[in-house]
Amino acid sequence: MITESYYWKKPLLTGAKFIQRHMDAEKISDEQIAQIEREIFIGFYSIRKILEATAKVSAQTRDMKVALRWFPKKADQPIVDWYNRNEFWDLYNLERPLQEFRDLLYVSHRMVHSFIFNLSGDDEGHGAFFTSDRDKESRLNFLSTNEIVRIFEVVGNDYPSDFHAWRDPDTGEMKWSVDSGENFT
Repeated sequence: MITESYYWKKPLLTGAKFIQRHMDAEKISDEQIAQIEREIFIGFYSIRKILEATAKVSAQTRDMKVALRWFPKKADQPIVDWYNRNEFWDLYNLERPLQEFRDLLYVSHRMVHSFIFNLSGDDEGHGAFFTSDRDKESRLNFLSTNEIVRIFEVVGNDYPSDFHAWRDPDTGEMKWSVDSGENFT
């Protein structure tokens, strides 16, 4: 349970600054690459925990849509496993990216459970390729650096102003809602 979300959100803002500053740099050290990877993994884990906690972000953030590019797996390629996952350019059709918007929890789950994760600074732009153990046979996702930073900043700056709790008269279950009065979608 997250009692005080400030301590989960502040590192997202610090991570966003680090990722923005170093991900698009001409020269980047192995240590900086490792720190970017760490910021992304821990950041999306934190986001998932914040989203699953009661009233720690507004409905607007909870419902935020994330812009993804994704690439279908090539039908003529073998299953994706521990031995070939680093050769993802052979396994997925990177020539035909598809665009879609997914909810933040979907992206957070896939990032936390990534089977393939690779930072990119080439023709696809700066960002991260990733797919989960669940999706590896169907798709490879790509999230741009700008979108990662946007997500971290939105969640890191969202402190709901209104909290309403009530007991459902039919089921007796506690219900709640929050609103910040701002739209981050």
